[in-house]
Amino acid sequence: MIVTIALATLPVFAQLSLVDAQQRAIANNVDVQTARQMVRQRQADLHLARIAAIPHLVGDYSLAPQAGPLDVGTVEQHYFAVGAGVSINDIVASSSAVRAAADELLAAQRSADAAELAARENAAKLYFGALQAIAVDRIRSDSVRGAERDRAAADLRVRSGESPQLDVVRADVTLAQARAEAARARSERANAVDALATATAVDPVRLENLTPELMPGAQPPDVDRAVARALLVRPELAALLATLEARNADVAKARQAGLPVATIEGGYQKGVDTGIPVQGPQVTAHLDVPLASESVDRVASAQAQVDTAYAQLADQRRRIALEVAAAVRDARAEAVATLAADTARDEARRALDAVEIGYREGASSSLDLAQARRTYEQASVDALVAEYQRALALATLEVIIP
Repeated sequence: MIVTIALATLPVFAQLSLVDAQQRAIANNVDVQTARQMVRQRQADLHLARIAAIPHLVGDYSLAPQAGPLDVGTVEQHYFAVGAGVSINDIVASSSAVRAAADELLAAQRSADAAELAARENAAKLYFGALQAIAVDRIRSDSVRGAERDRAAADLRVRSGESPQLDVVRADVTLAQARAEAARARSERANAVDALATATAVDPVRLENLTPELMPGAQPPDVDRAVARALLVRPELAALLATLEARNADVAKARQAGLPVATIEGGYQKGVDTGIPVQGPQVTAHLDVPLASESVDRVASAQAQVDTAYAQLADQRRRIALEVAAAVRDARAEAVATLAADTARDEARRALDAVEIGYREGASSSLDLAQARRTYEQASVDALVAEYQRALALATLEVIIP
């Protein structure tokens, strides 16, 4: 069983939750829309298959010249007939056709579910990617402000004779590096927010405000159990299984294609023949026996599609097993990485505090201070990224193991 645990408090979008983002992404995803339209098409195909064997009404009218009695002239032959007709082949093939159409519909429905799953997974990546980019941008902006304060402090110390001019040069280098990193972070933030806003069809203004939230998570399950469950419930496999059944039904239809074509029509006819009124029941039977049957080739073609479906099913099972196993391992690794990154950030903070004290007392150089500050800033970024990566890993598990 999956055990619920609590993650650290992370800033999230105040006006867009992860669930809302996933639902909006599904509604806005072209693959999902295409898959849903395919479901509609398969529903229509199933209806056509069900009504194919229904008898059809027949209406005939004929008017033709005809020799009159005793060759004294020409009279008209005309008649009007109404009735019903049916194709024996349609009746025989109806069961296979309906079964194939029903399986195709099921495959389309499960493919639509798979498209929604992929859209949810992509939305989670965009959601946490945008949050991560925003957080990194804020850290980089804070780094610029810290570097500016250090630059001003170094200038004062140089003017007072407490430090050499080299401290100002080092502070300028640190400030330039901080500004460069901040510029890249701003660009990455804009790109990530725009990608999320586009995928979810929301105004980017709604993504400006963040609120802290205790992120619930789940203890990653055992790899074997996770893979076994995924192989039971993933819609991609259900779609391929339904496709396989449809292809088997196609084989049955192909075998029936070699049967002679037989149609029967019956009804009531009324008219005039050789000037004499006639009326009564009418029956017409038609049998078409092909001299060169296509049945063998049709069966071979249909069987090849069955074999292809089996191969695709086996390949998809392997892909899902690898995907789920990797996702479980990644989630566990991210949990360890988060703890390690938090420890590294705390240690870097203590080291920076010590260097700052030493710098004020003259025991540490400006180079020591710059290195300690860069180490702490990078450790802070690493810790933040690890938190969001862990949250994303758990969110991904919830999607790919329904």
